[in-house]
Amino acid sequence: MDVTASFVDAEDEDGYVWIRRFEDEARSEALYTAVYQQDRWKNEIGPVVHGLLIPEKSVVTRVIPTPASPLR
Repeated sequence: MDVTASFVDAEDEDGYVWIRRFEDEARSEALYTAVYQQDRWKNEIGPVVHGLLIPEKSVVTRVIPTPASPLR
C-alpha cells in the first residue's frame, strides 16, 4: 500500500491520520485482501494493531483529490 502521508494531531495525543493512495477500487480491494487475509496479519500483527486503536474515536473516510491536488 502506498502511504502518501501520515500526521499526528497537534491537539490530541491519541490522534493519528494517514492517507493511503490506490490506483483504483479494484487495486484497493486486491491490496486489502493480500494484506488483511494473511495468517500473519490475522494471528500476529492484527491483534497488536487492534489493541492500539480506540474504536470509538476511529474514523475511516474515503476521499477523492480535487483536480488541483498534487495527490492526483
